[in-house]
Amino acid sequence: MAATPPSDCDRLPQAASLCAGGLDGFSLGFLKSFHGTEQDFLRLGAQLEGFSSRSSQISALASGLTELTSGEAVLGATARLAANLERLGSICDTAATDRQLAELASVGSMGVKLGEIMSDFARLVKHLSMLGVSTRIESARLGDQGAGFATLADDVEKLAGKIGESSEKILFSARELSGQCRSASISLKQMDDARRGCSMSALSMLEADLSALDGLTRASREAADSVSGLSRSVVSNISEAVLSMQFHDIIRQQLEHVAEAAEEARDIARSGPGVGLAAEAADWEEVCDWLRSIADLQRSQLGNARTRFARAMQTLEDSMTSIGSQVRAMASGAASLAAKEAGQEGVLTQIETGVGQIAGSLREYARLESGMSTVMAQVADSIAVMSSIVGEIEEVGSEIELIAINASIKAAHTGDEGKALGVLASAIQKLSVDARGQTARILELLGSVDAATFSAVAQRDQGAQLEAVVTDLDAEVASIKALDHEAASRAAMVQQSAEELSSDIAAAVESLDFRWGLIDSVTAAETRLQELVDELGVALPPGHRASRAPTLMQMLQRYTMDEERLVHEQALGLGGPAGAPVSGGDDGLGDNVELF
Repeated sequence: MAATPPSDCDRLPQAASLCAGGLDGFSLGFLKSFHGTEQDFLRLGAQLEGFSSRSSQISALASGLTELTSGEAVLGATARLAANLERLGSICDTAATDRQLAELASVGSMGVKLGEIMSDFARLVKHLSMLGVSTRIESARLGDQGAGFATLADDVEKLAGKIGESSEKILFSARELSGQCRSASISLKQMDDARRGCSMSALSMLEADLSALDGLTRASREAADSVSGLSRSVVSNISEAVLSMQFHDIIRQQLEHVAEAAEEARDIARSGPGVGLAAEAADWEEVCDWLRSIADLQRSQLGNARTRFARAMQTLEDSMTSIGSQVRAMASGAASLAAKEAGQEGVLTQIETGVGQIAGSLREYARLESGMSTVMAQVADSIAVMSSIVGEIEEVGSEIELIAINASIKAAHTGDEGKALGVLASAIQKLSVDARGQTARILELLGSVDAATFSAVAQRDQGAQLEAVVTDLDAEVASIKALDHEAASRAAMVQQSAEELSSDIAAAVESLDFRWGLIDSVTAAETRLQELVDELGVALPPGHRASRAPTLMQMLQRYTMDEERLVHEQALGLGGPAGAPVSGGDDGLGDNVELF
């Protein structure tokens, strides 16, 4: 025979009994799964705290890096480097020029002109000697009347000899002067070659290097600012991630409330109407209605808890992934900065090499200039000697002229017999005038040599100034290199720390998979409650009277979170329409500071 279906009176107690059985141990699954995540959350919390501490340390390093790359030390050293390079350029500008080389070449040619003048003096001396001989012959012919003219002949020959000796000395000095000028010209050409070593083209290369250095310095500052900004953002975001971990405590409380409500529903199902928590229930129909309402409400609470937990975990994952990206960007920026610092050090090395080459050229120039000064001192001595000798010649010429004048007077007193001697005296006087003309030419020529010589080599001693500039340049380059080395070292530290932090954050993100076990267990509990709701709904008669269990209001009173109250009020018809979003963008924390 077919089994007799249970009557309505039997069906409701059986449904309640099945519900009690379904709720027996109901919460063990999701509570065990949740408690199983405790160690995972503790580990994750500790990791986030560690990430926060490490990111703060990286941020401090990055801030120091920004200060180092944009501080007064770098700006001041760079400005001083530029100023000293400008000073170096001005020293190069004051070196020998082509015009000065041309002037010295003209000085050398004057030695040849002196030689030509001395040739004229040789002819003059020869004529004087011949006139002296002629005077001696004429004096002998006159006998006693020409006795005084013999002395004139002696004096003329003697003075002619002096002029000859002086002419030889001047001619020797002129040749020596030509040699000295050739040496000086060679030295000036060498000095000009040295000058070209520190020419404006070389300085232009240094200026280009300095411009590149300035560009790299600006790029370093920008990179350091970017790294520092990222580090501050990472610190802030990790702090937010640490705070977001509070959702774990909130979800635990919500799940525990569901477990507590399930136990109360089980007790109601087992005790029946008029007993315990179901004392106010009129019959089994009302008990089953209460059970159905409680199960449906707790299903909603579980769904809310699951959704919020999944969303919070996803937000945490997204946040940590974003933080990891920021940290990787920070590491990349630090690597770029380290590369810029390395490039900057390369430019500084180029500047250092260029400065060394220019300094070497200037030192060579100073050495040559010192030798040139010695040569030109010799030139000046030669000119002084020749000027002195010319003075002697002038004195001899004056004496000859005076003697000639006296001889002319004496010849006139002698009468017709002295006419020949008068002619000789006039010739001697004329030669003395020619001698003065020649000495005037020599003095004029020597004067021009003196002026040209000193216009060509009137260079101030640049040795001390040069060494001061080179010393300052070396110091500034060394200072900037030291700063850049420190910046590169700090950038490398930031890079290494950021790369390690990024790797650890990536590992932490991968470890978030533990959430799926809890989500699955809560989903299973939701499904079980829905089954109980459906079973109780089938057991209840059509058009059954619906009432509100007092337990529901007691549950509402013990909720401490807005999110739980909102779910509960919607289920009871006290809040918004059924199916309305429960939390929206709210985190569900409300003003529940006691949970923190």
